Amino acid sequence: MTRIRFMLALLAALALMTSARAEQEEAAELPSLAHAYRDYFPIGVAVSPGQIMAPSTAAYIASQFNMVVAENAMKPVSISRDAQGKYDFAQADAIVDFGVKNGLKVRGHTLIWHQQGAPWMFSTGKGPDDYVDREELIKRMRGYIHDVVGHFKGRVHAWDVVNEIFVPDESVEQVGGWRKSLWYTIIGPEFVELAFKFAHEADPSALLFYNDYGTESPKKRALMLEMIKNLQAKGIPIHGIGHQSHYTIAQPQDWSGLEAGIVDIGKLGLTNHITELDISLNRDIAKSEVDEATPELLQLQADRYKSFFEMAMRQKKYVSGVVVWGLNDANSWLLSWPRRRFDAPLLFDEEQAPKPAFWSVVKLPKK
Repeated sequence: MTRIRFMLALLAALALMTSARAEQEEAAELPSLAHAYRDYFPIGVAVSPGQIMAPSTAAYIASQFNMVVAENAMKPVSISRDAQGKYDFAQADAIVDFGVKNGLKVRGHTLIWHQQGAPWMFSTGKGPDDYVDREELIKRMRGYIHDVVGHFKGRVHAWDVVNEIFVPDESVEQVGGWRKSLWYTIIGPEFVELAFKFAHEADPSALLFYNDYGTESPKKRALMLEMIKNLQAKGIPIHGIGHQSHYTIAQPQDWSGLEAGIVDIGKLGLTNHITELDISLNRDIAKSEVDEATPELLQLQADRYKSFFEMAMRQKKYVSGVVVWGLNDANSWLLSWPRRRFDAPLLFDEEQAPKPAFWSVVKLPKK
């Protein structure tokens, strides 16, 4: 019986190895996005620790992309959940080490955000609504940024230092278009310049970005440009703007607003990264309108991806990276936001097969 169990286990292991080898060969046979855009900009992807550890998905990441970002593993709640000064870098290190080993640039995401923060950052420990004062929060921010950026110094080439602070078009609590987060409420708008200052101190060679969604909005663009000019006037290093670019087959109508912002930012001496690109099959990104990926919807999506990359290529002077927010449709955040639903917003389907969108994008530079 023991011999039979051993043989069955051996056969199962051989089957897994054969399957993984076949998937690696399949990945190698596809044209590479990174290679296709080598004369334009790096092509990146958001990944999870499991994807870089599984041979099949790791092969696609290494062959298709030349930039990676941790979708969640480098956010404060992931690496410093329990206590000030206590860190668990294991999963983040695995992604960074994978990138370095395979010659991929690594983006760090994200240091300061109103969501997925470490609970200890704001709390005195005396109660759920008892927050630290301004001086203490600045001290904690400096310590966290120095510890985290310092840990990855020389391995992470760019950081999303501050994330999503402007909400001029939204019905949320705000002050002059600034999100009234705990960072803003306790420190004031100076928290932004302090965050960039601390990140630069921790790694002077890293590129530092402000990252946001809806950057095609004229109101948000005006706030970002004002922020950039204020930081530049004070000598605070900021090197780029990250445009999340979570779009749909219908919204926005075109890319003119985004393109105008890219140009305006470029003229101030900053670069632009597309940081979280996906294109939902739902016309409204917050709604659940479709329950399958029909050929018609997939073609609309492919056309949208193509026109987006045409815009990015047109602005290659100012665009220095494009990152898709997920490796395949099986792992997209849109499957669970704002509720559990169907969507298929990425370049590869649930089985890691290339979609019409992939072919429209990978063939584009050859035309």
